[in-house]
Amino acid sequence: MATKMILDTDIGTDIDDAWALLLALASPELDLRCVTLVHADLEVRAKIALKLLKLAGRAEVPVAKGISEPLTPGARLHWGGYEGTETDFSDINPADATEDAVDRIVEIVKANPGEVAIAPIGPLTNIAAALRKAPEIVKMVRRCYIMGSTFNGLGPENAAREHNAHVDPVATKTVLESGMPITLVGLNVTTQTRLRWEDVWRLQGKNPLADYIHAMTEQFCKRILNRDWMHMHDPLALAAAVEPDVIETRGLSPEARDDGSVVWTEPAAGGKIVDVATGVNLAKFDEVFLNKTLDFIERRQ
Repeated sequence: MATKMILDTDIGTDIDDAWALLLALASPELDLRCVTLVHADLEVRAKIALKLLKLAGRAEVPVAKGISEPLTPGARLHWGGYEGTETDFSDINPADATEDAVDRIVEIVKANPGEVAIAPIGPLTNIAAALRKAPEIVKMVRRCYIMGSTFNGLGPENAAREHNAHVDPVATKTVLESGMPITLVGLNVTTQTRLRWEDVWRLQGKNPLADYIHAMTEQFCKRILNRDWMHMHDPLALAAAVEPDVIETRGLSPEARDDGSVVWTEPAAGGKIVDVATGVNLAKFDEVFLNKTLDFIERRQ
């Protein structure tokens, strides 16, 4: 049976969110119940998500806008979305995205206790707000697959910052130390992944979905990064939900600090444990990610 999934994303900040959404749609192992949006310009994020879902033939998947500002007082880190700047949104009705992401998260989890996985691939603001609103869902979530933070070793000397965790340190602490079942996929493994331009160029002209993801990827890869490859941070977190063997994990205790960095230690008896990715099977990742998404895209008419 497919795992019910909520994808919580800051799509539009980086191209890998769009590819993660496509992997979720392409994977029969996942049943995407909602796309929730977090951080900064939620209007742009909503239009991008709605456009991708429409082109993918999955317009029935709800899109819900969440919280644009961090829960952390005074936090103002913002990396705006540029993927929508060259997109024709004339066929998209922004009103199709609702304004109730936090409520949607709570409702879906409560309606399906033990069956819903959440994949936050942006700042953890929406998830933390959902836990504050309904603390009981901590024990109802099947698993939370987070793209965020990093693991460079044990102890404070190895704690390092990562964008998603740094945007909202209060939310990072709330979620990581909640006791919810968590698989954390950090920069230490995601930076080993690559999507190469040679994997993408053949999509051009195949169909409207292929043309859209091709154009967004070209904009990011060639004009922003100025190179012919990019890391697939967020798709690795989704791939771990599809095929757990794509990563190796180690159970560790988190202590999230005020700057969003996380100190990882060996778990004490009764302490909170997060399954932290320590290695990645790149061949398996390519098999899960590339095969599924490229085949899904090319089959669209």
